[in-house]
Amino acid sequence: MSTVGLVQLLYAALAIVMAGLGLSLRVSDFANLRCHGRAAVFAILLQMVVLPAVALGLVELSGMDGYLAVGMILLAATPGSITANLYSHLFGGSVALCVALTGLNTFLCALTLPLLGSWALAHFVGVGQTLPVLLDRATQTIAIVVLPVLLGMGVAAKAPRVAAFVGRPVKILSGALVVIFSIVGIVKEWDALISGAAQVGSVVLLFNVASLALGFFGARLGRLDQKESITIGFQASIHNAI
Repeated sequence: MSTVGLVQLLYAALAIVMAGLGLSLRVSDFANLRCHGRAAVFAILLQMVVLPAVALGLVELSGMDGYLAVGMILLAATPGSITANLYSHLFGGSVALCVALTGLNTFLCALTLPLLGSWALAHFVGVGQTLPVLLDRATQTIAIVVLPVLLGMGVAAKAPRVAAFVGRPVKILSGALVVIFSIVGIVKEWDALISGAAQVGSVVLLFNVASLALGFFGARLGRLDQKESITIGFQASIHNAI
């Protein structure tokens, strides 16, 4: 199967996962998002300001240059992945907050990522190329999240017994799908992973650990609750690869 085909299959699987998450959500969960204002502001500042600064610092400290350095900046500038919603669900985070942050960060990053990418190209490569705004990608990503979640919520509202009955199996299936596709992706791109790990593996790992720590422990230091901190930790450390 080609990489494009694998990505499309992954999208379909993630849509199923998001529908499963919707089974555990109620409209009141989103109505209560007004209580998470501080968490949302912290998450946005972390994504838009802190993570790119951390990536730039690691690039400078490691002596990385060229397109590898550009790649690190782009990694930091990408929003939280769709799968961050699943991990928040599996590890006791706030799914409603995570879904909301995924949508908000994805749209904001569609505007800021081209700016950071263009700057990185000029700074590290000397190429004065302007990257296009990625609103079409943002819309596609949010559609994979929002529409299936609404479908799952509709089932939960109209047939709560059905939602309760299938909720646990769907949660297990969701975890299994992530594991399966992760393994398939690793096997398929093994050569590229080995090559990349030798060049930037340590820096990427350090960035990921720093992102998770800043998300979770930063939120706790900011007196956010456990669920909010778990959610922000996954939003900051699991980035969108599309």
